[in-house]
Amino acid sequence: MIVIDQYDVRDIPVLEVVDHEKINQSLPVMIYFHGFTSSKEQDLPQAYLMAERGYRVLLPDSMHHGDRQKESDPNKIQSDFWKIVIKNLEDLNELYLYIKQHELAKDDRIGIAGTSMGGITVSAALTRYPWIKAAGIMMGSARISDMASYLLESIRKQGVDLPLTQQEINQQLTSLEPIDLSRQLDKLADRPIFIWHGEHDQVVPYQHSMSFVEQLKTSGYPKDRFQFISEPNRDHKVSREAKYALTEFFVKHL
Repeated sequence: MIVIDQYDVRDIPVLEVVDHEKINQSLPVMIYFHGFTSSKEQDLPQAYLMAERGYRVLLPDSMHHGDRQKESDPNKIQSDFWKIVIKNLEDLNELYLYIKQHELAKDDRIGIAGTSMGGITVSAALTRYPWIKAAGIMMGSARISDMASYLLESIRKQGVDLPLTQQEINQQLTSLEPIDLSRQLDKLADRPIFIWHGEHDQVVPYQHSMSFVEQLKTSGYPKDRFQFISEPNRDHKVSREAKYALTEFFVKHL
């Protein structure tokens, strides 16, 4: 039987999903980050698939989301998009320390994955944390600087006034360069990475994943260390098949 436990790691609300017969054992761990305007509960299907295969899955809520939602102004939340991603990176470190302290991970086998904003978080985390053993980017972007410019343009087209000056916007763009995985592939260090994207995605550009995969190929990244699934006729929603494919990738590489 798969069980769900809810607790806080410092100020981070977390769901832990695991087989009840293995709950007191050290297991390989997946940390999964949800998307923008979503919450940890939305990723329970993916967590269930992993828990069935003997993994412990931690689902955290991001800042402004789920049990941490205190801000009600959607424009403010939108303007804080990259602050949320940076906070996710800080939260990831707290979760790692918690996992280590409680000896939850078998042989330090810890992987991370995420959807949309969560996938962007994953790509950023790969530039910062060498302890990540495997990663999954579900309709996210590893081209963070380009993604930031794309989001700004999308917001302007919608006629939304961001509470940021041009100087603040420029500073934000500059601050994202150190976590732009597409500009520092060496940080991947041949770690297994799974990438999925729907070809009709209107939220996160499909081309970002395509071009990043081409970077991997031209850089000579080991073919057995990455998998890219391009799904036709799929918009900004992870398919059932994608969830199963991510599960199989992690079972093989983590």
